[in-house]
Amino acid sequence: MPAAFGQAAVGAPPRLRDMVGGGNLVTHLAGQSPQLYQALRGVGARMGRMDSYGWRTLTRVPTPHDFDAAMNEAHDNGITPLILLEYDGSYQTLDPPQPIGSYQDWFATGQAMARRFRPGGDWGREHGIPDFGATIFTAINEPDVQATIPRQAYHDALKGLADGVHSVDPHLRVVPGGFATCNSNRDATLRGYGPAIADLLEDGHLDGIDLHTYYNDRWYPITKGREFSAQTCFDRIKQAMGLTRDIHFYSTEFNVTRAGAWDDDRILGKLFLSAVWDQLAVAGRNGHSPATVLAFPWNLGDTPRVDGPHYAMAAGENPWVPELRSTVFKRVLDLAGDLTIVAIDRARGLTQLTGRGADLFVWQDMPGWTDRPGRALELDLPSWTRSLEIWGWDGLRRVEPATPGRFVVDGVDGNETYMIRVPR
Repeated sequence: MPAAFGQAAVGAPPRLRDMVGGGNLVTHLAGQSPQLYQALRGVGARMGRMDSYGWRTLTRVPTPHDFDAAMNEAHDNGITPLILLEYDGSYQTLDPPQPIGSYQDWFATGQAMARRFRPGGDWGREHGIPDFGATIFTAINEPDVQATIPRQAYHDALKGLADGVHSVDPHLRVVPGGFATCNSNRDATLRGYGPAIADLLEDGHLDGIDLHTYYNDRWYPITKGREFSAQTCFDRIKQAMGLTRDIHFYSTEFNVTRAGAWDDDRILGKLFLSAVWDQLAVAGRNGHSPATVLAFPWNLGDTPRVDGPHYAMAAGENPWVPELRSTVFKRVLDLAGDLTIVAIDRARGLTQLTGRGADLFVWQDMPGWTDRPGRALELDLPSWTRSLEIWGWDGLRRVEPATPGRFVVDGVDGNETYMIRVPR
């Protein structure tokens, strides 16, 4: 494994809009996904989770061409895919059974997928678009829910996938499919699947972990502080694995549940904005360097007819109409999509972003999220400051003159997340 693999990419940090997206772009439904592509374009996202249930034969021979039509559709819509190879423990009981397969089976799959779909791969060359392709390959979504896959077989599958992908290009990223049980059961071992792959995270076979977070007023209340955050799960899981290497954070599913006390637009909007920044501003081992690679809400394209009211982020179908949470998400990308995160202060609940057009300070002004909750925030503003804008979940609250250096923003209501924009 090359020493550089798994380290942060050299060069400029990513813009926020290149870290966000949605899913699923299901391969066998290629050509039938206008709603989701409308949603991705509507909020200003640039990525999509592309998943396949037909990526190999019953004899475990990889069939990468299953992705071809969906890749065409993604390219035409300006969406960069993250590839997910679906496998569920229940497949072992099908007729005929579909066992997870060996290290060699998964090596062959990783090699075939990377050869075809990496930027500059066979698919791109065939279509005359060599600069387009997938750089993140994932497999086996939520193994900790049913917890029926043998842990060693799970480990060997992911090791085989990673070795196969890296045999083509060592800089491509391989990540296990999302985990659910730190969120749903407060289980930092992920029912044993976390420690089972600790060595693959430690040595760089795997770039990071994907955590699914569904905030809920009863089971995972973001209102009760950082104990119920993506950061807390990320840190507890790494501790349970005994990791010493810094790894990256991924989230291909998160949302705030519209239910119970949170079935109210004002409450839901406030909490969803806080959840978005919880996901985007996860920090690494030192507590202040950004660790998040991507953050995808679930599900931008679904209406209550499809997904029920809890997680549906669309109010209308084809044409897509945004539900409240999609509107909040779009507002974040309108303000910060072209910015990059440069500093995270977990104690103060403060995240700073910068870019050509502005600096942005995000303040999680809620009990348990900042050591200084209240109506005022002291900032160190850049030398070119002339004014600032205070934004909430529902839009622009006010604009006021400001001066460089130490400056106190006051008169906010508190108990919510604020985005303070300093235009250049």
